[in-house]
Amino acid sequence: MIVDKKQVSTGQESKRRSLIKSILWRIVGIVWTWLGAYFIMLLVPPTYKTAALIATLIVVYHHSTRMVMYYFYERWWNSISWGKAGDDTPMNRRDIIIWTVGIVFSLLFIFFLILYVAPLLNGGK
Repeated sequence: MIVDKKQVSTGQESKRRSLIKSILWRIVGIVWTWLGAYFIMLLVPPTYKTAALIATLIVVYHHSTRMVMYYFYERWWNSISWGKAGDDTPMNRRDIIIWTVGIVFSLLFIFFLILYVAPLLNGGK
């Protein structure tokens, strides 16, 4: 029986697609939250820097912006047919290279933030 791809439930996707979506979303989340927290720490005047205020600002920033980001992230993934139910085609070489370079670059950026930028917050101590 031949099934039309438009009739296949859009909620089904391969485990590999789900894994890559999850990893990429985590990377986006780590970088986005770190950058936001960093700028909040820089922009709050020293006279108002309390743990409660900083934590509140980070939580408000994180949850209010990530909701919008997730909407566009999911819309973007919805436009990619790879790994959806009914699509048996594996990733081609070009896509594998793009995803690999993207993940490696993202991980290097996270390590740069941790190893280089984070000590600058403590005044280079």
